[in-house]
Amino acid sequence: MVTSIFSHFNPGSVTEQDNYPILPGIEVVKMDFKTSGRIPTVCRQMNVLEINHCFSGRAECQMQDGCFQYIGEGDLFMSALNNYSEIIELPLGYYSGMAVIIDIDSADKAISELLPNIPIHIRELANRFFADDECFFIQAKEEIRNIFSGMYTIPRSARYDYYKIKILELLIFLHYFDPSAEKQKRTYERQQVEIVKQIQKQITSEPEHRFTIDELARKYCISPTTLKSNFKGVYGVSIAAYMKEYRVRQAAFLLRQTEQSVGEIALAMGYESQSKFGAAFKEIMKITPMEYRKRR
Repeated sequence: MVTSIFSHFNPGSVTEQDNYPILPGIEVVKMDFKTSGRIPTVCRQMNVLEINHCFSGRAECQMQDGCFQYIGEGDLFMSALNNYSEIIELPLGYYSGMAVIIDIDSADKAISELLPNIPIHIRELANRFFADDECFFIQAKEEIRNIFSGMYTIPRSARYDYYKIKILELLIFLHYFDPSAEKQKRTYERQQVEIVKQIQKQITSEPEHRFTIDELARKYCISPTTLKSNFKGVYGVSIAAYMKEYRVRQAAFLLRQTEQSVGEIALAMGYESQSKFGAAFKEIMKITPMEYRKRR
């Protein structure tokens, strides 16, 4: 069986990765990564359908056709491995999800034996979803959440049988799904992504400074609307939301590792008001800065 495009990361960067060959020609890979990025090793087998579900985090896939695709929480991303990704980055520094790897040439027999009354043929399924492109997004939906949610919590001893049931459910869902009704996510060009990453690098290197959208747009010679749209496309949230969480996470690190006062840390993270810092910290960490320091 071919390996997922997500499945070869640097040693030490993978919290968990388990492979489950649930049927002839079908494998499920459960993944939990904590790293900023990696060039994965890909088995470039052409007759393979890969279906990725993102449980949490975000992944940037630079595809062979030159475009950048982003998969975020709850999304389903389908691709053929002749449009594989050589470079994957995790813009938020973590990613948890499932990959379903299906060998187009060998999976049909097992599926037809288990679902004799539903004419599912993997090649026909792939042709229907990849009529206009070699990848396809289904944005987060309740039906998808219902299929995958239990797959992340089921005890290890029950995973093989449970995954088999859920993947059959997924294939039935895709069999009856109308691709023409699903609006596809925007793709991004290299230059657009590079500008956004330069901006992210600057604002995170100066957390004490409150950059405005207009200030950043002028500096990087793009319109404020384009800046907001592209940043959210790459990182999944607005600049304000991204920096709020970044400042709080950095503050948590300083509370753990230094003797600086809460007021000093608040100021270093761009909060002139300690009460506003405390409210932001509690919103994200669920406890106050002082409680966090005592517990840690």
